[in-house]
Amino acid sequence: MQTDKIKVLTYETGRDKALTEAEKFAQYREMDPKTALRLRLLVEETFAMVHTIAEDFYADFWIEGTRTGLCKIHLDLHTEMDLEKKKELIGVSREKKNAAVKGLTGRIWEMIEDHLYLKKEDWSEDLEAGSYALGFVDMPMAPGAPLQMDTLLWSLNSYRQGVDEQKEKTEGAREAWDELEKSILANLADDLTVAIRGNDAEITVVKKF
Repeated sequence: MQTDKIKVLTYETGRDKALTEAEKFAQYREMDPKTALRLRLLVEETFAMVHTIAEDFYADFWIEGTRTGLCKIHLDLHTEMDLEKKKELIGVSREKKNAAVKGLTGRIWEMIEDHLYLKKEDWSEDLEAGSYALGFVDMPMAPGAPLQMDTLLWSLNSYRQGVDEQKEKTEGAREAWDELEKSILANLADDLTVAIRGNDAEITVVKKF
């Protein structure tokens, strides 16, 4: 079963329409109130990751599910932003990071912003434990691979594993682990992937109900 695809032009109206689709999905799947609430929270947290967009954007949103109970929340995002403006925003922080970014969803959105707006040579090379870079998945290098070779893929499960392995070694990883434990998204979702190609970011939240 798949819901209607809705066009998201603003955060507020897009979220409201998405929540309506989530309610329809829950009713169709005959979810109990607790399960329906979990689905709603996942949709809200997914939209929270794009709430900090400063420039124009649009996206397609939909939910798909299988008979086995697997549910995927999709938000395919396309953005346009002036490159120099983005670099200036990052540069205002002494550490060259977006100071407004907080929590797990903030880290994920920072990663999306960096790879959508910045040139490859401007990407952060800081791979300190606890950084979102821990969640990057190896890219396919052979013909017939499921992802295009110029697509970057980040996975919450890979990030969680990397942080877990490093949390006893660095302060950054310990902070990241605390964020994971506090995050509604990390605690409710089975996985979350972000595929980035050009100016497009495909966010998929996976949950088995």
